[in-house]
Amino acid sequence: MRQHRQVRHRTTATIMATAAALTATVSATTTATAAPADRCSQAAPARADNPYTTTHTALDAAPLRMGPYGECYRLQTYPAGTRIEVRCFIVNEYGNTWSYVPGAGWIWDGHLSGNGSPHRCIV
Repeated sequence: MRQHRQVRHRTTATIMATAAALTATVSATTTATAAPADRCSQAAPARADNPYTTTHTALDAAPLRMGPYGECYRLQTYPAGTRIEVRCFIVNEYGNTWSYVPGAGWIWDGHLSGNGSPHRCIV
């Protein structure tokens, strides 16, 4: 009888440890996927610090987003061939560059001729 209790105790401890590990994994995954959305309100770079303007062409359908992440709200989409004026670029957490369209939002440089603005934003 005593041996049966020890086995049950070890099994319960193993189940509890596994449940704790799964909870931590789910929590970390949820945090990681939710984090970019928190940065979708990326402030516009100040014109005084970023006086540059370059014009590029949309290589394909190019979504303009509220922030520099694909998860950010899409404000509009420029059709391929549209000329788009940009000010400067930033690099997001994934290593992707995004150019700022003055007064409008952010566009992923992969959608732009010349890979977007050559000027890094001063923020």
